[in-house]
Amino acid sequence: MSRPFAVLLVGLLLGALIVFAPSSAPRARADGYNTGRTAPSMLVLDASGSMDAADVDGRSRMDVAKEAVTGLVPMLPEDATVGLMTYGSSTPEVAADPEAACQDVKMLVEPTGLDRDGLISAIEGVIPSGYTPIGLSLQKATASLPEAEMRSIVLVSDGIDECGGPPPCEVAADLAEKHPELRIHTIGFKVEQDARDELACIADVTGGTFADATDSETLRDELLVKMTRAIQGYATQGQPITGGATVEDAADMAPGSYLDVLEHGSPAIDDGEGYSRFYRLRVAPGEIAHLSATMVLPGGDGKTNRLAQLMMRTSSEDGVDCRIGEVQARAEADLGQGPITATIATPRMGKTQNLSCFGGESGGVVVLEVERTGDPSLEEAVPVEVQFFAEEEVSTDGLPPAAQFTLAQQPLAVPKDGEQFQPAFSFASAVPAGDGALRGTIIPGEVQFFRIPAEYGQQVRAALALGEFETPEGMELSLQARMFSPLRDGVYTSVPPNSATSVAGVEKPATSGATAQLNQAAPIQFRNREDGGTEARTSFLAGDYYLQLAVVPSEYTAQRLFEIPYVIDLDTVGKVADGPELTGQGALEDRSAADPGSGPQASDGGGAEGAGSDGGGEVQEPSSGEESEGSSLSPLVWALLGGVGGGILLAAAVIGAVVLVQRGR
Repeated sequence: MSRPFAVLLVGLLLGALIVFAPSSAPRARADGYNTGRTAPSMLVLDASGSMDAADVDGRSRMDVAKEAVTGLVPMLPEDATVGLMTYGSSTPEVAADPEAACQDVKMLVEPTGLDRDGLISAIEGVIPSGYTPIGLSLQKATASLPEAEMRSIVLVSDGIDECGGPPPCEVAADLAEKHPELRIHTIGFKVEQDARDELACIADVTGGTFADATDSETLRDELLVKMTRAIQGYATQGQPITGGATVEDAADMAPGSYLDVLEHGSPAIDDGEGYSRFYRLRVAPGEIAHLSATMVLPGGDGKTNRLAQLMMRTSSEDGVDCRIGEVQARAEADLGQGPITATIATPRMGKTQNLSCFGGESGGVVVLEVERTGDPSLEEAVPVEVQFFAEEEVSTDGLPPAAQFTLAQQPLAVPKDGEQFQPAFSFASAVPAGDGALRGTIIPGEVQFFRIPAEYGQQVRAALALGEFETPEGMELSLQARMFSPLRDGVYTSVPPNSATSVAGVEKPATSGATAQLNQAAPIQFRNREDGGTEARTSFLAGDYYLQLAVVPSEYTAQRLFEIPYVIDLDTVGKVADGPELTGQGALEDRSAADPGSGPQASDGGGAEGAGSDGGGEVQEPSSGEESEGSSLSPLVWALLGGVGGGILLAAAVIGAVVLVQRGR
């Protein structure tokens, strides 16, 4: 913690490198995890004369930067491609000639792989002395990076471009137009307002992020969260799958977690011009198919009041609508509502004679359609997580009765302080609840996730308090917190001291010192879904419950790029009760490639340990890499899947919520 700027820079460059790809092994009730793939990246380091100033706890800015890069190198992944470039590290003769000094951009390490020794050696030899040709350095860095689906530049500067020519923000905008896969992340260190504005503009026009470091105390406060934000993206999870374009060519899907792509939206929701994928499910007699789809949109153009819709439908093999389970999820694309998730719980197969898809004569095959409509990111392919949890029929004899009404619990005390934690931005990587409160920060527009293991008989509680902060003039902020089940259904909650329940959770103005408490409405009991009251029906499965936290700004401008400190506590209360241990794999023993339902055999039950009550449910091993071959997903799509535009979007003060809420372009 004594070298905050160094650690901050380490985190930012790591974030520029990592583009999260889907995990090939979905796991159950495990810590958050991501499998990394890297994007070629260039670190551009200011080596102008001002970097020699000794104003960082008595050390020069350049010494702190050198320490940062030296500390970074051992942390880089083996398959990273990293280059190092400086401007201003001129000889005395060049530094004395402004025209020559403004052309002095040096490539110290080519971005052709990972040369750890070369990076450390090169940075140690840098001597600050010259001018600040920011625009030229961005052009040269872009030209030097190898072609790839996603590429990034991390620029560290302590001043403005002083070499004339097109303003650096115009240069960056031109680069963004010519190279839409490029992101430029900027760090302003000890900068004046004009330099701050310039660096923020460079980041904004390229979809990158900006961090402003003003003093050592501020740097210390932001250390851990800044580094994590640089690394994290929306961590999608699941095996690759390509759904069919029609009912007839639906892809076979066994229980498990999958990743697909919805290639475009449509001018309006429900206009019949969206994009659909189709999947064929084999459901055993007595089984219930729990289906969910989660769609994550990249940042739009900053316009609000634009709707994206994700819809799920079920039909028979011949295309007859099942007329049950149609779910649609709507959210305003730029207003921080989090990922769009739709869920279905089908009737038990074969238990009702007059249902076309689920009656006794249905044959046990159902086709699932997942459709995307709406105009946010209209022409961009976006990832969709599709999960199939097969609940076999089990005896409920001797199990506790279903909850018919809300069971009020004492609210969890609002915490005063807690242990510093690293935020997470997806269901897959959600921060596990600890033994006490957690302390972190959130940026307006971010959506953060927490994971709370809960047993049968228990209820989840949450309490949080915002710290002190100043809201920019004219901007309004909304604090939002919602709870989700292991199957990603919205969970009914109450907001003490009110007794009313809803799935909307908490929504209130986000102001300095604001507090919020949230209680799960009913205890988790397996019989809740079929026999419980309305507020209990989604609280029927033991496993990992999720809290989704967001601070939603009224506008998406550079003004929102600031951190709001908060403390949060999460726990469960109630006596542990009996319940079945389900694996999510259902009753069918043979879901081989020869039968409908072929595919990966691993399931995370939507995040739960096979949704078992004590982690005892077994989860089969996932498919091997060879078994996953044949997917038609392109490398660019995988970059989108990995971080929805890539983890490289996240290399500074803001993660730009990789959901519906990224920063306005």
